[in-house]
Amino acid sequence: MSQQIWTIKDVIDWSIPFLKEKGSPSARLDAELLLCDVLACRRLDLYLDHHKPLNSEERTAFRDRIRRRSQGEPVAYILGRKEFFGHEFYVGPATLIPRPETEHLVELLLKSYPDDTELTGLDVGTGTGCIAISLKKARPHWNLSAWDISREALTVAARNAEALEAPVMFEQRDALQDSSWGQRSHAFDFIASNPPYIAASERSELPVSVVRFEPALALFAEESGLIFYRKLAQKAVRSLRQGGKIFLEIGAGQASDVCLLLEESGWQNIAVHQDLAGLDRVVTATAPLA
Repeated sequence: MSQQIWTIKDVIDWSIPFLKEKGSPSARLDAELLLCDVLACRRLDLYLDHHKPLNSEERTAFRDRIRRRSQGEPVAYILGRKEFFGHEFYVGPATLIPRPETEHLVELLLKSYPDDTELTGLDVGTGTGCIAISLKKARPHWNLSAWDISREALTVAARNAEALEAPVMFEQRDALQDSSWGQRSHAFDFIASNPPYIAASERSELPVSVVRFEPALALFAEESGLIFYRKLAQKAVRSLRQGGKIFLEIGAGQASDVCLLLEESGWQNIAVHQDLAGLDRVVTATAPLA
């Protein structure tokens, strides 16, 4: 690419078929986002200044990003950031990349309570902190805690909370261990979670960009992907006040199994909520009476 003058249009036109050949399902978007990162500009600027030539340092930096993307690395990891619920979050290899589908859980939770309600909530398996932090930004008067088993993920979450000025109490805890719940007697009004829910047998069905780059600890779960739901159904009630609610993001085809686990543990008002695509995405329930 260094043997001639390469304009913004040239490098995009070169990158798109290259990334498509390497299996990218969003080659144009990938190329544009990576070039915007190099040039520190908006996507609109790529079209307004499409005849602008790139210097050698810019070409080298862009080529490196395209190489990484061609090997399957997600754009969010290359950029080190991802937008979620209108906010930009730092991401890294220790955390899952926030998905738009998870915004439905945040929206549902916010709609479940009046704006002025004083609440205390817990986000289990917080990762980047995107759920807890988005809730805190929308409801600054809420008192929010967040758990994760990964210290590295909690470091990322704390960085996001500081950058977004959204104070959340982060703790390293394992939701599968009874000891994590025993010390939190009736402390929360609600518990939210987007836990690991993919069965190990489904690994071969996932995109390379997910399997190779996103943390397995945050993706896969035992018991056909249901172990966290079973534990949450059994243990979370210890930490909820009377009438407290749970909000669980679920995977494809898991709604009936998750509802059954909650029903077996005595949860009430169990409901399944669809996302914008019409897919079962969140299960909610009210804690059983003591």
